[in-house]
Amino acid sequence: MDLNSSIQQKMAGNALSGMIATGIYLVSRLILTPFILNYLTLAEFGLWSLCFIILSYASMGGFGINSTYIRYTARYLAEGRQSEIGRLLSTGIACMLVFSLLFIVLLYLLMPLIHDIFQIDKAQQPIATSIFLGTAAVFSLELTLGGFRFIINGLHEIAKEKTITTFAGLAEVAAIIAFLLLGTGIMGLLYAYALRVILETWSCWQVTRRLLPGIRLSPRLINHEHFRLFFVFGGKVQALGAAGIFLTALDRIFVTTISGLAAVGMFEIGRKLPFTAKKISESAFGPFLPTAAHLDASWEKESHDSPAKRSRNYLHITFFIFTAGAVPALFLPSVNRMLPIPAESLAPLLVIVSIILFIPLRKKHRHGERLSKGELRMLYLNGLRYTNLVSITTFAFLIAAATPLINAWVGPGYNEAILLMIFISLAYTMQLSTGPGNLIFRGIDRNGREFEYLLAQLVLVLLWLPSATASYGLAGAAAALAAASSASAIFFFWRSNYTFQISLKELTGHTIIPALVPLIPAAGIYIATLAVPSGSRIETILIALGYAILYIAVTLTILWYTVLNADEKQRAADLLPVFSASKRKS
Repeated sequence: MDLNSSIQQKMAGNALSGMIATGIYLVSRLILTPFILNYLTLAEFGLWSLCFIILSYASMGGFGINSTYIRYTARYLAEGRQSEIGRLLSTGIACMLVFSLLFIVLLYLLMPLIHDIFQIDKAQQPIATSIFLGTAAVFSLELTLGGFRFIINGLHEIAKEKTITTFAGLAEVAAIIAFLLLGTGIMGLLYAYALRVILETWSCWQVTRRLLPGIRLSPRLINHEHFRLFFVFGGKVQALGAAGIFLTALDRIFVTTISGLAAVGMFEIGRKLPFTAKKISESAFGPFLPTAAHLDASWEKESHDSPAKRSRNYLHITFFIFTAGAVPALFLPSVNRMLPIPAESLAPLLVIVSIILFIPLRKKHRHGERLSKGELRMLYLNGLRYTNLVSITTFAFLIAAATPLINAWVGPGYNEAILLMIFISLAYTMQLSTGPGNLIFRGIDRNGREFEYLLAQLVLVLLWLPSATASYGLAGAAAALAAASSASAIFFFWRSNYTFQISLKELTGHTIIPALVPLIPAAGIYIATLAVPSGSRIETILIALGYAILYIAVTLTILWYTVLNADEKQRAADLLPVFSASKRKS
């Protein structure tokens, strides 16, 4: 078996390990929170949460570095240049060490301002300073030496990396329980976090040494070529990551500004379960970046536009999306009443302008880059098939069982969150559908396509979300998010399918129709929720659990007998320990 075939066979296992690891992490945190609150005051718990809000902004500095590790490790492995990985890692550690030192110094200097901004009581300021600087120091260690994890990812051994992070995370949970029982208070959370990072870093270094026995780290290996990779390729990914974080926060920013804190609290309740499901589904995307980088792109038609030409293209896309998106926005009550002329008169003019802008965009699109038909094309097509099956299976249940799930989780009295959960689930389904394509483009250094998608989504969110929130409240905000996510995803697929030479017919038959199969059992669950009356909280939890078990059993049965082919069934069986063990015995 050649290396390419071996790597592609590992993808399913790597994706599954990512989902399991993320699921364990999220569930353990949900279970642990009530225990922590028995030992910490709400103010102390808020202080700990605040640490990671600050660290989340600093972590943006690692987006580009991490993707650079993964992409170029995969490329060096494919080219047989494993010795370059040591140079890549040495240079990356140097970059992140400088960044981490600057971050800690800046945080220390800004500490009085942070105390004032977040209104921390004088009595709590000493412990707050210790916690902020302590978590920053541990986080800086993780950021500086975290390259070991991403080198393992680039070597297509994601399952090994997820095993390490899962056990380190469980060790952190055990340490938190032990430290709190010993009376260490909030400092116990810091000690447990430090233990996890040290265990994780040391274990990843040991695995890296086993996978690459000849790897060396030295200041002498730091070089200009790899600095350029981190600042050019890494810089582009960095910008995309920052834009993604900004876009993710926009919905809550607008809801808070327009409707207030109570509204954003309700919005967060409706968002929580879909967001958790999204994080688990997203973790299946990890293998696409290193696999695409390893396979690399074979172009039937390639072009290298100048920065000026790319900027004009992005501007053209922005104007087109804006004029097309403005048409439905005109009919929202909050916009309509501010118009100097009726929306019915203005809308046709915008439609004409949109068509005029679309014609040259379509012409440029038809003369754009095209990949040769081959492994990368099938990676994209199969990636869409499998990830859409996973995400639609998950979110179809959340939509169908939204009422019992919300009532089981937070109890009665949150009916508005049910509709929010439905719309947000639709939004996340569409966002997740673009995941494989975006990571494949990142793997072959075509980040412009991901930027186009984010740009389209940003324009539509800015157009629709504030006006829909002002018009229809929280339901309008969630519906606008779903609409913006859907429209931008359609634009992404229109652009991407041409590059991969995939027709609408092929996409529909291979990906869209199979992904719609879970809607059948989901419809049955929805009908059951209408027929079964609500009971006590415990009864509702048991009913929701019963729905989930029934839905999973029926959906998997239908998929097994009507959707999966023989090869896919074999791959699925190989991932299950029971089938794998029986296969080995036979």
